[in-house]
Amino acid sequence: MEYPFGQFRSAVLILSPPAPPDDCMVKTEEEKEVLVLLEPADFLKRLCSLTQTFVDASSGSQPDLNQVLPLASLEGSSTKTYSLAVIGLDAYRCNQEQNGWQPLSPGKQSPRSQPGPELFMTQQEILEAQVVLQLWGNIDVQLLDTWQEFGEHVCALTKAIARRPYKSQLEMQELSFCTAGVSGKGLRVEKDGTGLWQVWKRQIQQFNRVSPATAAAIAEAYPSPGLLVQAYEECSTEDEKLLLLSNIPVKSDISGKDHRVGPDLSRRIYLFMVSTNPDLILDLTV
Repeated sequence: MEYPFGQFRSAVLILSPPAPPDDCMVKTEEEKEVLVLLEPADFLKRLCSLTQTFVDASSGSQPDLNQVLPLASLEGSSTKTYSLAVIGLDAYRCNQEQNGWQPLSPGKQSPRSQPGPELFMTQQEILEAQVVLQLWGNIDVQLLDTWQEFGEHVCALTKAIARRPYKSQLEMQELSFCTAGVSGKGLRVEKDGTGLWQVWKRQIQQFNRVSPATAAAIAEAYPSPGLLVQAYEECSTEDEKLLLLSNIPVKSDISGKDHRVGPDLSRRIYLFMVSTNPDLILDLTV
């Protein structure tokens, strides 16, 4: 990065597959993202020029963003994705309003103190110009108050770029949504089968209006889906299968009164376990 204001280019180091230390190869790849840091005064002048260019452009034509933004002179600007960062814009505008242009006498102003049109841009005009940048040029603008916020933004951008190869590789997998490891709300199943009962109980609890106590009662009566299917096969009639779970007692920790699973949930679980119709609606109250 060039200080105080310049261009930030990010690069990702991609290591080759594991090999002995002497044979380790490192590949440097330049990313397409470029972060441009602008001074508040320069940013306002360019926004004002952009607004004027957009007004003067014929209906339906796209404004030439390279003429008003510091992108045309950058190497490979046509293949890069840019974002702008401006530090202290609100403080700069406030300072200009308080200590900037002042009239020397009625009807007379000093040429040096004559403000530019960019200082008269309203907050609404600035927001509209940002929308033009986003829609026409896919250019995001970050308005930051301090250098610390800018440093945090650079760290977050670098981290996101560094994680991109991993995410791309993950999306190429057959089940990209299924990641290895333990998630925040997931259940771990050991190699010896420990944890399968908890997974079965969690699956039952996903039915509408099923409390943890009800799911635990069903899982205790039939500790696995296979055992429940086997119980269905042993039933002699369809009604017996539909009502198989209805009389299972459920201990309530809230009211202190025991109740039973009931015929409605028993029917829904049975249809879920044996039906081959993917469009079947299990819950009749929905």
